[in-house]
Amino acid sequence: MMTDVTFERTTPNRRMVRLMEYLPGEMRASFSDAQRAALSDALNSRTWRRQSVDIRLSFPLLANRYFMTIEAGRERRPGLRRKAERFFHPLGTIGNTLFMGAITTLICSVILVIALVYSSILEP
Repeated sequence: MMTDVTFERTTPNRRMVRLMEYLPGEMRASFSDAQRAALSDALNSRTWRRQSVDIRLSFPLLANRYFMTIEAGRERRPGLRRKAERFFHPLGTIGNTLFMGAITTLICSVILVIALVYSSILEP
């Protein structure tokens, strides 16, 4: 069920309102005007720009939906953040290994099928 779907780019003020909506009421009320202004400035910072390549896919599989995101572009993260992300999100996980194995198998299968079709076309 889809609720509150908009396809407009969110403005900085709108992003701030949406951020505050996620906070519990007592915490939301505890923010001072200076803290709200600082959060708004952080949301408006230029580091939130989109990347050159930004592919986002969502697909159903059995009873659940899964997503895949591929982003590429110039590195803008500071070194400390990159180090922390390598620690908290390591590349060598079982899920990543299975995914790469499935992609490799798929690509090899397509190449094999193309080679078999090509070889049967060339031979009399």
